[in-house]
Amino acid sequence: MNAKKKIVSIALAAALAATAIVGSSLAYFTDTTEEKTNTFTVGNVDITLTEPKWDADINNKDLIPGKTIPKDPTITVAEGSEKAYTFMKVQMSADFIDLLNKYATATKKELPAAVKDWFTSAVKPKVMAIGADYVILGVLSPKEAGQSVTYFDEVKVPAEVTQEMIKADGTYEITVTAYAIQAEGFYDETDKPASREAAFKALFPDEVIVK
Repeated sequence: MNAKKKIVSIALAAALAATAIVGSSLAYFTDTTEEKTNTFTVGNVDITLTEPKWDADINNKDLIPGKTIPKDPTITVAEGSEKAYTFMKVQMSADFIDLLNKYATATKKELPAAVKDWFTSAVKPKVMAIGADYVILGVLSPKEAGQSVTYFDEVKVPAEVTQEMIKADGTYEITVTAYAIQAEGFYDETDKPASREAAFKALFPDEVIVK
């Protein structure tokens, strides 16, 4: 190879080398931030059910027309709990249901109205649903942690109840169960009844709401 061709070859090789170096130095602009860890706390709904007056007056339980019997099932939303809607299922023995139906017939009242005559309450809960041997009650507004609601204050045997309606050997029992569901996702200040119904259906999907 003569000197001129050698010089051209060296120059071409150097140019290619330079191109390769430039090409290898090209890259996308990138960056990486520090980590951010999001920690979610676990919410909960926690309630208790007490009956202080009923427990204190253990001897005042006779079903006598016109008599008032202390009965004060109270739901308390525990400290640390989420705000919650509360509901109460009042289940009655067959004889008690029979007595209520006889009273409703005698007074020409629908069963929800008859039930309200027996269970007096300052908060006036709504009869949300009625089953064969129970009713489910619900108050309008959800309760904050630490708040309580007494669903009814007493059982009052109406004066219209006659001796013939009450079986001497009957079994008259009431079983009360408290329920709660978070208010978050249901509560709407502008439409409280609809909010309560939505919460109720989420908790009791198979029940038909009494209108």
